[in-house]
Amino acid sequence: MVAASEHQDAQQLSSLFESLVPGLVAQMKADAKRPDLKNLWGRSINFDEGAKGQILHPAILQTIGQAIEIPVHENAGHLVHAGMEHTYGYLFSNLKTPFGFKRARWVQGEIERGFNLPAGVLGPNTNEGTLLLNITSFIGKIAFRSEAIEREVIHRTSRDAARAIRNFRFEQLEPSRLLERVEVPNENGKTRTVKIYTDLVPFLRKPGNPKANSHLLIYTVVDPFSHNAQLITAFPVQADFARRVLDPKGVGEARISTRYNGYVDGLTGKSLPGVRRLIQRKATDRSALLDDEAL
Repeated sequence: MVAASEHQDAQQLSSLFESLVPGLVAQMKADAKRPDLKNLWGRSINFDEGAKGQILHPAILQTIGQAIEIPVHENAGHLVHAGMEHTYGYLFSNLKTPFGFKRARWVQGEIERGFNLPAGVLGPNTNEGTLLLNITSFIGKIAFRSEAIEREVIHRTSRDAARAIRNFRFEQLEPSRLLERVEVPNENGKTRTVKIYTDLVPFLRKPGNPKANSHLLIYTVVDPFSHNAQLITAFPVQADFARRVLDPKGVGEARISTRYNGYVDGLTGKSLPGVRRLIQRKATDRSALLDDEAL
């Protein structure tokens, strides 16, 4: 009965979505035809630890998943496709967190202004590309600068992204990276090496208010279980937040855990011994490949 009710709810929501936000549904269906794009994202938890609440109703996730063609088993339980949830999903979240509503990052234009991008290019009403495609293309070119395979996928998929993103001069960015490395136990008793990247990218246009957000945070996981690097989330943060993440006192041997609703099998919900290191590179500097492997 519960399953039947949820299926009916999803059908009703699907019709409602088609009626109320046809343009957004069209974007989702366009992204459904981009499997390589979707594979650039990992898994996320449908629960915000800061707000202590569910981010999205399962029926909404199911409706978006049907439109974007994310298999149901990938949205089983509280685990969801991070790209689907953190872009389209956040637009429909009513959960208020200590930092505000999650949709704010894509509708208020703060990131676009910070990087001198046209208004709306990273939002739901973009005139070119799609919400997921434009966001993935922009943050992926930064996050995957040390990942040859993913960098090639981004280069290929971003050809359909908004012109402003295709023509953006990423070499002008100066991201700093917190690189975390941890050995995670598998069910067979062996371990695998998982790397977590937290990139902090200063805005090109400095905010007038010192308390305003001034950096873009991009969170990425490299897990052999996924055979590649995968994005988890991206959001604007204040300078103080960025300084805390990049505090040199936190490098070296440390306890490692997942953050920002990201999910890694065998690590999420735990704190395991690992190593932290800070790396500063231009957003197009491929020498980080060697630095990452040397850790």
